[in-house]
Amino acid sequence: MNVMRKIIGILAVLLICTAFVGAGAAFTYKSDAVVNPAGSLIPGQKVTATIKIVVDGDSASIFDDIKLTTPLTSEEWTTVIYSGDSTNPLKPPLHSDELSGFDYVYNSLDATLQITLTGTVPSSESGKQISVMTITETSSETSKKQTYSSAKQQVYNPNHLNSDIAASEKEATSLEGRVATYAGYGIDTTSIVSTIGQAKTNIATAKSVSSSNIVTAYANIEAADTLLTKAERDLDYAGLKAANTNIGKINSIASTLYSKNWDSEAQYLETKSMNMENSYESLYATYKAGGVPDAKKTDALVTDSFNTLAKANEYLEESKIPFIVKLLPFIGGGIVIAGAVVGIVFLIRRRRANSWDELG
Repeated sequence: MNVMRKIIGILAVLLICTAFVGAGAAFTYKSDAVVNPAGSLIPGQKVTATIKIVVDGDSASIFDDIKLTTPLTSEEWTTVIYSGDSTNPLKPPLHSDELSGFDYVYNSLDATLQITLTGTVPSSESGKQISVMTITETSSETSKKQTYSSAKQQVYNPNHLNSDIAASEKEATSLEGRVATYAGYGIDTTSIVSTIGQAKTNIATAKSVSSSNIVTAYANIEAADTLLTKAERDLDYAGLKAANTNIGKINSIASTLYSKNWDSEAQYLETKSMNMENSYESLYATYKAGGVPDAKKTDALVTDSFNTLAKANEYLEESKIPFIVKLLPFIGGGIVIAGAVVGIVFLIRRRRANSWDELG
């Protein structure tokens, strides 16, 4: 009888445990973590981050767990848990970097976890990009992990402030040089010039506050770098668009030259066009993917497209000149040469005639 009771007890416990086992850990979030300050960081800076996640009650188990990690030091975690549609916390706030399913699983209802982190940026993270908050939930049933990390933020080194300002200035100057070249080809760079101007204003502000306010200085450097990246992408797009238009015109002229039997010139243009098209496709793919195309390759393509188009137009104009007109210089030269030969022969014959008269 006692043995039977023990077996029934064990089965009951197993049944209860099974009821709490779901299909695996899963959580969702409506928006990314709100980090203050957003953007660039510096060592010693205090940071706060907050996010709400919702754990699926149907898939969660009391044996699942959530781990909270951060590269910040002196960190403090606070988690407030709400069950189902309740607006009242399920229990007092938890101050731990690890949560158990026992904390947030309640009658298969979804659980909302409001997680807040405070901490300090350590000097060891200088020069790196960090995510100040990472949340990892592990399923006890499948051992699968679901992870969320806040957006990457750059940690600047105050000792590099002057060199960072100089780097931004150099980038702005380089872009201005490229803009001048593109404008010389007739490409509209008005909005790009304006964007670079805004970036230079931010750089000037960073220089003015300098070490007296590191946070403000780096905030302006980051704003300037963002603007310069936009300006570079806009310039690349303008250059690639112009090059693509030029390639189309070159191909059209090549077809016209073929119809006029200017085959060697047309083949030359076709070869140039094919090479430029390959370069264009590669560079545009980088741009379309959200990257910044190689500046040297983009500039080379733009220059080559304008130079080749100029050559194509030269061929086109020359092909319009009648063949007989092209021969006129040679015909005129031949007439002059023939006249000179006749004159020389006449003089020689005359001199010989005079020589016979003297002998007679």
